[in-house]
Amino acid sequence: MPARCAVCFIPEQSVQPEELKPTQLHGIFFSLLNSDLGDDLHRGRVKPFALRFRSLMDKKEELDRFFLEVSLLRDDLFPRFLSSLMLHKAQPYLGNMPIRYLKKPFIRERDVISYESLYETAQPNDTLVMDFLTPTTFKRGKFDHPLPEPRLIFKGLIRKWQWFSDFKIDIDLRDLIENRIHISGAWIRTRKIDLSEKAKITGFKGRVVLFINSGKEEELRWLNALAKFGEFAGVGRKTTMGFGTVRMQDPELAEELYPSGQE
Repeated sequence: MPARCAVCFIPEQSVQPEELKPTQLHGIFFSLLNSDLGDDLHRGRVKPFALRFRSLMDKKEELDRFFLEVSLLRDDLFPRFLSSLMLHKAQPYLGNMPIRYLKKPFIRERDVISYESLYETAQPNDTLVMDFLTPTTFKRGKFDHPLPEPRLIFKGLIRKWQWFSDFKIDIDLRDLIENRIHISGAWIRTRKIDLSEKAKITGFKGRVVLFINSGKEEELRWLNALAKFGEFAGVGRKTTMGFGTVRMQDPELAEELYPSGQE
């Protein structure tokens, strides 16, 4: 069952958004966890969580507080995370500065949903409007691939869905994602981001419109369900450090397919 919530952090003094590097946000998140849950989240090739920092890599005004959105992809993890957040005596730090956090997270009803419901509520739209809110990138050999290639978007989402869901994809989507999903519009910009003090990564942000060349309702429903799942799982690499945050837009409401405003 995918679920997400937002935790509010209050540093001792205001910080610039660029000071909150992805590796630091990753560390702050793990400081909230008891040892059993932390070890569980570290295990396995496919990680069962994703993070989102709403101001990730945006050079805006100083922050006197910030929110870290946490998504968990396995049924047992959300109640364990809430328990750890409430009961674990954590002291997060940003560098040497202590950070206070609110033990009661922000949870919306729509942010807890079963895999089966994601599929059952998906519409068979042949157009997907995806807003990439934090830098997104894929790995191609030793290099970053900061382009919204449909095959790479859905290959990763299918892998996570099949890994964590008991409600399995029951049709073969390989030909569809390899050959029949096309970019019909893209308003993106790329940027090299400081992953840590010594490492950088290149990703893209912006709006991407995809057209699915299929007349089969079941194929369209699965692609729409997977795209919505991307809001929980993230897209591409480094989703456990805040990269690859995506939000879906209703294609009927997004008549003028131009870049969206940032949240």
